[in-house]
Amino acid sequence: MRGLQSFYRAFYGHRFYRHFRRPPDYSHKHFQIQYTVTCSKNLYVHVHRNSGHHHCFTHVYDYGSRANLKIRNTKKMLFDRAFFDFDVSHPEVKIIKEQLLNLRSQGLGHGKVQQEKLVEELNRLIIKEKVSKEAIDEAKDFAIKFKETFGQYPALFFSGCKGCHAYTFFRATNFKDINLALSWFAQHVKDTYNYQTLDLSVNKDAMARLSRVPYNKHQLTGLSVVPFTIDDSYADIMRSSRNPRVHDFQREDYSTNFHEHLQKIDLVESHNSQIKSKLMKKPVLTWKDKKSSKLIDHQEFFKSLLGMPEREYPAKKYVMYHCPFKDHEDKKPSFMVHAKGYKCYGCGKKGNYWQFFKDFHGWNNEMIREFLMKKRE
Repeated sequence: MRGLQSFYRAFYGHRFYRHFRRPPDYSHKHFQIQYTVTCSKNLYVHVHRNSGHHHCFTHVYDYGSRANLKIRNTKKMLFDRAFFDFDVSHPEVKIIKEQLLNLRSQGLGHGKVQQEKLVEELNRLIIKEKVSKEAIDEAKDFAIKFKETFGQYPALFFSGCKGCHAYTFFRATNFKDINLALSWFAQHVKDTYNYQTLDLSVNKDAMARLSRVPYNKHQLTGLSVVPFTIDDSYADIMRSSRNPRVHDFQREDYSTNFHEHLQKIDLVESHNSQIKSKLMKKPVLTWKDKKSSKLIDHQEFFKSLLGMPEREYPAKKYVMYHCPFKDHEDKKPSFMVHAKGYKCYGCGKKGNYWQFFKDFHGWNNEMIREFLMKKRE
């Protein structure tokens, strides 16, 4: 697609340090699903290879250097944008997606005729039945209200299925905890304007969040992730998604002083979090069980959170779940839990129970302590 590298260079920067990910939602084969991308050419190559067949995700935020990308030190990340996700929950679409994934789990070409019929029905629901209209309408309304306050519209993108995305850009800024600031803002917006499709989970773990790369084809619908404006009709957006043409992108057109607003929220919410932590007088549940000196077995701990595992391997001393994280679909259980922690072979997330709360809920240390204290009572 002509002009795509230039678009990525304007959208992500001349030089950046992120991961490109293609979660394996229907493949039984073992393959590398994560690649380091540092420039628009890298990103273009991976999108070109995977578009229409696999998810095409990349980190919302830049890690600043290759070394930091490897260790993922959030204190050195570059926060230069805010990302909001609007998504519709639709039972028919969910059923069709599950049927498609079941067929493709047996091979991309398995049941080709049936797959084509399912894709056709999925496209009919999205294009003709306007499944995504509520999300698009709410994103447009959000954009209008955002401009009234901050002076510029956010950049809007149709997701290629049943939702859309909004980005606003600002000067690279440091935050005590951007998750707290964005979560507060998104929750306030959702409550004030009664947005049903605004996905709050995206902002609770903003630092770890992945988003679909613009102009790639959705792996199930074949529809492209394309930009749209508040003046575009639903039909206009669908036509653009079916026959995409790369538009010039100027970050300045979507740049605001939103970071100043977030910084104010960040200071208040961080202060409130510290006060809340100091008020906790009861001992919290630690890494040791309160009735013994033995370390808590993660398998038992995760059973209390996720229920019984999909598969158990007593001899190898680990169990498998479908991954609970929302940035990829996990048809085949890929989330391994062993005595000392967890690791997902699909999205790459790993750690102990403390890290799980941070990644899954976007909680900070004080919020985790508060939850565990309540759980212990």
